[in-house]
Amino acid sequence: MTDQFDGLFDWDESEDLDALDTDEDPPLADDIIDEQRPRVITALPAGDGSLVLRGPGAGRTIVPSSSALAGVPTTSAGKLPTRDEALDGSHALMIVHRPHQNIDDIPRLLASILAETASDTSLGVSVRLPQAKPTAHAKWFDECAAAAVKIADPACYLLDPAIVRVKPISERQKGYAPYLADPPPSVTEVLDAQREAGANLLLSSGRALDPSEGQSALDVVFTEATAALASLSGNERLALNLTLPSQWLTRPTARNLLLDQLMEFSHFDLLYVRVQLPAGLSPFQQPIDPDLLEGYRKLACFAADEERTLLLPQTGLTGWLLLGLGATGFGAGPYGSSHAFREEKAQPRGGNIQEVERYFEPALLHAVERSVHDVLSEDPTYVLCDCPYCPTLHEGAWTQRGAKLHQLHWLGRLAADVMSGRSPISKVRRRVHAAQTAANSALLSGQNIPRHLQAWDPLL
Repeated sequence: MTDQFDGLFDWDESEDLDALDTDEDPPLADDIIDEQRPRVITALPAGDGSLVLRGPGAGRTIVPSSSALAGVPTTSAGKLPTRDEALDGSHALMIVHRPHQNIDDIPRLLASILAETASDTSLGVSVRLPQAKPTAHAKWFDECAAAAVKIADPACYLLDPAIVRVKPISERQKGYAPYLADPPPSVTEVLDAQREAGANLLLSSGRALDPSEGQSALDVVFTEATAALASLSGNERLALNLTLPSQWLTRPTARNLLLDQLMEFSHFDLLYVRVQLPAGLSPFQQPIDPDLLEGYRKLACFAADEERTLLLPQTGLTGWLLLGLGATGFGAGPYGSSHAFREEKAQPRGGNIQEVERYFEPALLHAVERSVHDVLSEDPTYVLCDCPYCPTLHEGAWTQRGAKLHQLHWLGRLAADVMSGRSPISKVRRRVHAAQTAANSALLSGQNIPRHLQAWDPLL
C-alpha cells in the first residue's frame, strides 16, 4: 500500500495532554539578538498600550508611559486587528497551538511574524481545555497579545473513542475539564468553561461525527451547535466545531451530505473543522491521498462560494495550501500533533528515540535533514533565512526547539504572502511551482523529496 504521507517526519510528534508545564527549558540564546535590533511596536486594538514586535522586549506589551521606552529608539507600525477584523477574511489567520512545554516561546514567535509581514497575517492562539487549569489558559492568552483570536477548544471528541482514535481521558484531564467526567456535557458547561479560560471565539462541543451514521450524526451535532449559538450574549461569537474522521472528506456520499448540511445551516458563518488522518502518517509531512485533498478542496471552495469563514486548526502546511482555495485560517504549533490530527497509536517503550535534526526550507516548502540543509546552504545562490531563530541555528548552537520555531515563523510569512495580491490561488500556485523547480535542481533523495508538491498540482 502506498503511504499517504511522503515519509516519516521524525521530530518529536507528541503533545501529551497530561504533560506537566513546569519543566521549561532556559530562554533561547537568540533573545540576545533581539536586544540588539531597533525596537518596533504596534498599538493594541483597545488603544491602551503597545506590543513590541522587534527589538528589546519582543513579544511583550508596554503601556505608553512605560519606562521601557526610555532611551530606546522606537518605531511605530500600525495597529493590531480586533477579533472580528481577524475573522473577516481580508487577511489569512494563522492559529498557533499552546505547546505543553516552553509556552513562553509563543508570544515572541507571534511578534516575529507580525514584524516580518507588516501585520498582513492575522494571528490566533488555541489551547485545549483538558490541558491545564482555566487560570493558566487565561494567563497565557493575556501574554499572547499579538493574537486577535483566542480559542479554548473543549476537545469533546475525547468522549468518542469509537469514532476517532484518541487516548483515554485521564483523571487529571477530568479535573481540568469537569464536563468530560459526566458525559454528555451540556451546552452551558462547554461554553462556560471556554469563557472562564478567556476565549474570545467560542466553539461548539466538537463531538466526533460517525460517518456510518450519516445524516443522523450530522443532525445531532448541528442541533447541539444551534443551541450553543442561541446561548451567546453580547458580542460573543461561536464557530461550528466539527471533528471528522477522514471518510467524511474522502467518500463522495458522506462529503455531499456534509456540504448539503452546511448549506442548509447558513447561520453558521464560522466553521472550525478538524479531520483525523490515519495513524501511520507523520504529522509533519503533508497528506498526498488524492481523495482527501479533493475533499479539502471542495470544502474550501464551498466556504469561499458561500462566504463562510473556514478555519482548519490542525493542518500545518496543507492548511497554507488551502488558503489559496478558499479557507480563511489554518493552525500549527511546535509539536507534530498540532500540524495534523491523526489517529492515536501506541508509542514504543524502553529507551529514548533520538530526533533527526530537520530544517524547514521555505524555497522547497519542505523540511529536510540538517545535513541536507548544510549542503544546500553552500550554494552561492542560497538565501539565508533572516528570522530571529536562524542566526543561532547557523552559528553552531542548533536546537530542535529553535528549528521548529523557525518553521512556524515561516508558515506565518507564507500565509501573509498568499493574501498579498488579488488572487490567493495564483500566489500559492507560483510558490508551489517555484518549489518544484528548486527541488528538481537540488538532487534530493528519500524523505527529503517534497513529494506533496506533485500531489498538490491537480488542485491548482
